[in-house]
Amino acid sequence: MHVTQIGKQMRRWFAHMTFICYHACMLVNERYSHLFTNQKVRGLIRIKNLQNNRILLVGSEDIAADIQRIRFSLDLGTYENDVLQQEYETIGLELFSIDAYLQASEDEDLQTLLAEHTKHLLAQSLLMY
Repeated sequence: MHVTQIGKQMRRWFAHMTFICYHACMLVNERYSHLFTNQKVRGLIRIKNLQNNRILLVGSEDIAADIQRIRFSLDLGTYENDVLQQEYETIGLELFSIDAYLQASEDEDLQTLLAEHTKHLLAQSLLMY
């Protein structure tokens, strides 16, 4: 293979990888936009045990700060839900997901949203904490 052909292939490969990385970053930014802003985003947080798919929904006035607070209290062993805390200590953090479940507007009542979405998940026969 000639040197110029190798150079062309390398440029194509680099352009392709740049395209893939750009779109991967955009997807991360869309899914976790609440982590990339200085503004408080309110809504519901989902804590999910990936081993048994059990879920806890939590209302939050500041999703990014509360995700960090939840992770910290789980790591310290002080989280308020005893069953979730015990499972977290037993199987470890790798098998838990904590993420933004729903973003809410200022005029939406978090307790109402929490009740509605908990009821919806239970109707799907999902395990809840």
